[in-house]
Amino acid sequence: MRQKVVVIGAGYAGVSFLKSLDDECLRLADVTIINKNSYHYHSTMLHKVATAENSGQIMFDLREILHPEIKIVQQAVTDIDEKNRVVMTESGSFCYDYLVVAAGFEKESFNVKGIENSVFIGSYTQSSRIAEVIKLKFSQAMQNQTGLKIAVCGGGLTGIEFVASCANMLKRKCDFYKIPAEISSKFEVYLISSTPRLLTFFSDDLSKKTAKKLEDLGVKILHDTRISSLDKGVVNFANGSLSADLIVWTAGIKGASIVSDSDIENDRSRVKVDENLRAIGSVDRFYIGDVSAVSNGAGGYYPPTAQIACEQGVYLAMQFRDILKGTKFSKPFKFKSNGTICSIGHSYATAQVFGFEMAGFLPSLLKTIVEKKWNVKLLGLKGAFL
Repeated sequence: MRQKVVVIGAGYAGVSFLKSLDDECLRLADVTIINKNSYHYHSTMLHKVATAENSGQIMFDLREILHPEIKIVQQAVTDIDEKNRVVMTESGSFCYDYLVVAAGFEKESFNVKGIENSVFIGSYTQSSRIAEVIKLKFSQAMQNQTGLKIAVCGGGLTGIEFVASCANMLKRKCDFYKIPAEISSKFEVYLISSTPRLLTFFSDDLSKKTAKKLEDLGVKILHDTRISSLDKGVVNFANGSLSADLIVWTAGIKGASIVSDSDIENDRSRVKVDENLRAIGSVDRFYIGDVSAVSNGAGGYYPPTAQIACEQGVYLAMQFRDILKGTKFSKPFKFKSNGTICSIGHSYATAQVFGFEMAGFLPSLLKTIVEKKWNVKLLGLKGAFL
């Protein structure tokens, strides 16, 4: 009897797992993916969607990128019954022999009051709405000649990449519409960071280069500034406030709420997994991507990134080849980061790659290559030209 494998989520982790399953696995099991959307998207490129930046294909139809033997269910998961091995959705239920939870991330508020007064770059749909809001507010600002102020809460990778893209977009629009300098100077982008310097995992020198490039683009950076609450159109600090026409929250993420709402033990919707990516004490449930907490061997956990999510997917597919054949799989999951690249506009980036630090066009090119490599995994050679 064919075993039933259910996958929740079509982000980097879930799709990497499904794309890495070989034909024999698909002959031995009925594989179903449950996802609320009919598509997969580059979540690391959502800042470009939020500023309507034309940068190639970002969204991919699941029917086009997945093996035809994989059943696609477009529904939102409402509950996981671990005891009876059932995944429940809005309009049905699905039994499983093995469950792979790759449900992705949600906004982490850190208990900041008034978080509903901000928008979040968390999905393709949310990011598209931000682009529409910016377009509308820009039009209103031109008509009223009042300018536009955008406040971005969070100085991590997403926040930095978004403010850079946003500053470039506003400059292009002001130049295109020939807006006078006395008005264009009122189009402002603020980056609010809780740390004394940006990207603290970079060296002090590389962090300064990141900040300098942002400032050259016109971004105003508020370092070492903790947000106490958000009101409509106002970001509040312990010692002051900042008014804004649009507040964007990029201060952090947590795993999907389907995990925190379940009975399984978790921390910020991340489940501690063993060396084979199974939930501790489980033999049939695997957690990968943003919902997994993988030990880094030093008393902590690896941060959830696209890089580790993709590697988890590939590793788990290798493991399933043995699981479905009834043989023992003993190779533990080991992760070694290749580094981090932070895009700052179209052709500039700062990076720490393979132990080397660099800034300028080269790391920007490297990031483009990484993105194209993922496209090739999804669609074959034609993905390189998208």
